[in-house]
Amino acid sequence: MERDKKAALVSVCVTAVLAAVKYVVGTLSGSIALVADAIHSLTDVISSAAVVIGLKISDRKPTEEFPYGFYKAENIVSLFLALLIFYAGYEIVLTSVKKFGEAGIITDTPSALSIALVSLAATMILSSYKLRVGRDMNSPSLIADGKHTRADTYASAAVSAGILGNCLGFYSLDPAAGIIVALFIFRSGYEIAHDSIRVLLDASIDYESLDRIREIASETNGVRTIRAIKARSSGKFIFIELEITTNLKNLERAHHLGDRVEERIKSEIKNVDRILIHIDPEKREIVRYAVPCT
Repeated sequence: MERDKKAALVSVCVTAVLAAVKYVVGTLSGSIALVADAIHSLTDVISSAAVVIGLKISDRKPTEEFPYGFYKAENIVSLFLALLIFYAGYEIVLTSVKKFGEAGIITDTPSALSIALVSLAATMILSSYKLRVGRDMNSPSLIADGKHTRADTYASAAVSAGILGNCLGFYSLDPAAGIIVALFIFRSGYEIAHDSIRVLLDASIDYESLDRIREIASETNGVRTIRAIKARSSGKFIFIELEITTNLKNLERAHHLGDRVEERIKSEIKNVDRILIHIDPEKREIVRYAVPCT
């Protein structure tokens, strides 16, 4: 099993266990915040399961109807995750506003606080794990899920603060922290949605990568100039279009030049799926001199 799929499955299992434990302890202790966090974790289980499905779909081989593959399925899943994050933030704001003025006392503070802190630590570890694997594998859906989980650490921290504040008599601390956390969640959702929409609309990859591709092609022996370069992302893969000039006259040698350029780029740039190279002959300026013979 590939690392990205394994990370997504681990996320589903860990988050499901956390959601169940938080719901049981929250219900028994009377902690509304912990129950709300459990429901929030349940949305994470759904989103992580969606990542697994997206990765499975994106791995399907191209067909006649979809000759460029199903790579963008990951970006569609990422956009769906962004919507889930926005909804989770909205629910936190709604619950926090309703809790202002309420003085609900938690009956078993030690258990509720312990579970909240364990959930916070587990969420931070899980988030770092998914982000690391997602960046190594260049998987947008796993990176999005990792950012989603990272946003959940703020929610877990707010729950812990709320439970502790309840114990100390500061009953409004929990809803106030919840609203602050929601702002971080909205920002995370915006970043994921922005990146997903860019890929779905075939926006260019970052300028640093474009410059590196240009540098690699220019350094290949036989390439005279780079006339044009375009590159876009599709899921975790990159598609590149190059227009170069050469002084090679032999068609077979020019074809081998294109193969060398493609090989060098794929060896130095990760997850390049396809490179389309258009080769033009170098135009030489011919200067004609006319000398009168009279």
